[in-house]
Amino acid sequence: MIKIEDVIVPTKGTAKYFNITALNFPMNPSSVTFYWQILSEVEQIEAELVVNKPGSSLIDGNLAMTQEEYSAWGDDDTYVINWALAKLGFVALPV
Repeated sequence: MIKIEDVIVPTKGTAKYFNITALNFPMNPSSVTFYWQILSEVEQIEAELVVNKPGSSLIDGNLAMTQEEYSAWGDDDTYVINWALAKLGFVALPV
C-alpha cells in the first residue's frame, strides 16, 4: 500500500492510500493489465496504540500498459507504481 497525497472524492471521503495489482500478465505480452484503487484511512487500536490503516476503496479501475511501457519496466516494480500514479494523477508521499 502506498501513501498518497489526499484525494478528495465527493460524497465518498478522502483517499490516502493507493494499491495496484497485476491482473493480466501473459507470457510475451503485448500489454499488461492492472487493477488499481485508492482507499480511505481508518484508525484502529493495536496494543493500546492508535494506528492508521487503509480503509474502504473509494475509487478503482483498470489500467493497461502498452508494449513500449512494458519494455521499459525492467526488474524494478516501483516502475509500475510510478507509471500508474503518473497516469492517474496521484502523488506518492515520501516514505
